[in-house]
Amino acid sequence: MRSPRFACSVAVVALALAAPAVPAVAADVVAVQDGGELIIASTNSPPNWNPVSATGDITTNRQQQWPLYPHPFLTGTDASVTLNSQFLTSADVVSTDPMVVEYVIRDEAVWSDGTPITVKDFEYTQQVQDPRACADCKAAFTQGYSLVSSIESNDSGKLVRITFATPFAPWKTLFPYVLPAHVAATYGDLATSFNVGLSENVPTVSGGPYRVDGYEDGVVMTLVKNPAWYGNAPHLDTIRVRYIASIDEQITALQNGEINAVYGGATLDTVEQVNQMTGVNVDLGPTLTYYHFGLKASGDVMGDLALRQAIAKALDIADMTLRTVGQYVEGAAPMTSSAYIPGQAEVQDNTGATGVGSGDIAGAQALLEGAGYKLVDGKLHKPDGTALRDIEVLTYSIDPIRVQLAELAQAQLAKLGITVVIDAADRSRYTPDARAGNFDIYTTATALDLGALSLAQWYQTGAARNYFGYSSATVDKLVDEISLMLDPAKAVELTNELDRALLADGVVVPLFPITNMAVYSDSYANIFVNPSKYGTTMNVEEWGLKAN
Repeated sequence: MRSPRFACSVAVVALALAAPAVPAVAADVVAVQDGGELIIASTNSPPNWNPVSATGDITTNRQQQWPLYPHPFLTGTDASVTLNSQFLTSADVVSTDPMVVEYVIRDEAVWSDGTPITVKDFEYTQQVQDPRACADCKAAFTQGYSLVSSIESNDSGKLVRITFATPFAPWKTLFPYVLPAHVAATYGDLATSFNVGLSENVPTVSGGPYRVDGYEDGVVMTLVKNPAWYGNAPHLDTIRVRYIASIDEQITALQNGEINAVYGGATLDTVEQVNQMTGVNVDLGPTLTYYHFGLKASGDVMGDLALRQAIAKALDIADMTLRTVGQYVEGAAPMTSSAYIPGQAEVQDNTGATGVGSGDIAGAQALLEGAGYKLVDGKLHKPDGTALRDIEVLTYSIDPIRVQLAELAQAQLAKLGITVVIDAADRSRYTPDARAGNFDIYTTATALDLGALSLAQWYQTGAARNYFGYSSATVDKLVDEISLMLDPAKAVELTNELDRALLADGVVVPLFPITNMAVYSDSYANIFVNPSKYGTTMNVEEWGLKAN
């Protein structure tokens, strides 16, 4: 069993003049043979076939569809970001005033139907994520795309010259999936092609090492080698994604030889179970995604800043870390920030500075008393003298850690006289109920692959994932300043300032990084825990059966 990895470098938050680099997305790559099949489990089939749409941008979907698209940059197992030289020959900032980025696509890069991958694909991908060009496109992420003032090219279309109206420091986070413009054109206008065509139809072309050869909803997706692939030749002939709802059922299927690999969040039970298995490799590693509580900032109860601050202070981050991931990951570290993972050079003790997650019951009670709350017969009463209604915590029934976190919060807040009711929602309700604001506290997770913009997705006024009714002029201003900041040190300073503002407003309680687990038959090699939100398939062309 490989030792857990805990040191994570910052993903992408600074402007860089990127020189061409050889992709380094996996550690300890070993020789494998060509041919063969691998079956890997996934908890759910794609809810939407468009991986950059608001509905399609979920962990399992991003991972399943990664092998089907071109990607300018890749994230390594150490969280470093490098140019994907299989797709691009270069990606450089060629001017800072105005800011201009030039991508040069490899001449050989084509879609699986032979259509060249060109500037047109970048143009389409930018337009459908820019509300100015497509107000009705339901994109998961629009920051940066809306700053583009022009996209130009050369005669071949292989040069992509993007000019920004204002600087956009985290430019490498753009275009994680480049969409096929020529396919989109067959579906109609921008909104129709994005929201309907690419979202509802199984992809018929691929710009990655594999293409879809068959799909049975809720059962299996079959990927085969893309014969027009222009990068490093993949080894496996076929990869099948089997849809198995729970991690326990997946591990049982692995034990029975029905599948060859399992990838996802680790728990004490699953780690103990796989450590007793023979004939498998187990890789544990931290990720750039962390669990947190999101507190609603509006409504009859949670709209009160003093109550939110008291709740945030009473919750105990260190205790929750110890009782969950600390049971099976040696040295598991609690979050001290909502902007940086423990081990990153930029991280500061912002929770300590604001008192968030300290488990300070006396301090929380003092906050409440100062705001007019009173404890009557063990029940917290509001300043108007009425008993505080029950607080509803929305959690995800499929994820045992999220359920356990809700239970721990229930016990900790009871010390304040707050009664917590847990709503353990299934897949059909969890995200829809969150979007509708049907919660007081939301047990969820954030991926920090986008740096400070990951926080903007949740907390900027009107953001796509701002389910909390939260709005702060200070936070909005800081997000805008960070997006423009080309000085890396100043960007870090502003990001920590943003973090402290969110913590002080009692809208987020960061807990601990998610530890992922790759478990696979020892007949295979080069399957790794990738810390990015795009998952283990980032180096899928390196997967294979061990060489004899």
